[in-house]
Amino acid sequence: MTAPFQKHAFAGWTRFHHGDFQCTVVTDGPMNIGSPANGFPNADPREIIELLASAFLPTDSMTLDQNLLIVNTGRNLVLFDTGCGVNRAFGKSSFGPQIGSEVGRAIPNMRAAGIDPEEIDVVALTHAHPDHCWGLVDDEGNRLYPNAKIAISAIDYNYWTDLSRIPEASTQHRKNHFSGACYNLLPYGDSLIFIEDNPEVVPGIRAIAATGHSPGHYVYAIQSLGRTLINIGDLSHHHILLLKRPHWEFEFDYDPIKAAETRIWHFDRIAQERHSILACHFPFPGLGHLRKDPSGYTWVATPIDLGTKTQPSVPTC
Repeated sequence: MTAPFQKHAFAGWTRFHHGDFQCTVVTDGPMNIGSPANGFPNADPREIIELLASAFLPTDSMTLDQNLLIVNTGRNLVLFDTGCGVNRAFGKSSFGPQIGSEVGRAIPNMRAAGIDPEEIDVVALTHAHPDHCWGLVDDEGNRLYPNAKIAISAIDYNYWTDLSRIPEASTQHRKNHFSGACYNLLPYGDSLIFIEDNPEVVPGIRAIAATGHSPGHYVYAIQSLGRTLINIGDLSHHHILLLKRPHWEFEFDYDPIKAAETRIWHFDRIAQERHSILACHFPFPGLGHLRKDPSGYTWVATPIDLGTKTQPSVPTC
């Protein structure tokens, strides 16, 4: 008698320690964004295929993970970004139907990890793109994080909630960037924290400007016991293509040239200072380090220690 194939995948969350902070990563599910050639308009399609094939990845479609970091500092519980969410008008309709996409899993995975969304003190947004802020409310417009402050750049907030910009957008999906940002952010109008005014979101977590991909894109430095973990947001969407070729443009960059300059500036310093990174769109859970190479960078994933409660410290030179 043969055993049946199982229908269930992994639980969708993991946990590690960073200094004195306890960190949990939950996934909102994979996003299939289609042909890699469409995602990198100034790249040679043959080079894209070569890089993906050399990394044993599919060459005809590209799937990005959505790794959402939750940091418990002992005083505050901070969620970084929200994923695409479950809203039928925006999140699910925009990203759910594609083969290889199964978005909207953040809150079930959060609960599976023992975290109640009502316990979140701060939702720290890197920027207001769909896969980063569309998980703030449900189909009825109710706050999914009712007790949280929302930290966001005022520049990004003002840009993406400006509905007068909708006619400028070239596709319905791009038009939805504005409508979806309004739908998700406006219900938190009395709970907004504009991080230009106070870059320290909570003690131990500091926002750092990293504009280019979005008008007000920020990354976050999480510091404890002399160690630094950088939540890189969308500095890079792919752990091979935009690391090996950091000058390439990405389809949804607001300012592609600035985005590339910003990516290289930050990655040079992260690699030199040997900081850890948490990458939203790298393979789950997105934790690792960057090594500088002659023409780019290599992501070195940090193994998740399943046998102890803490991660080993990283030696410095």
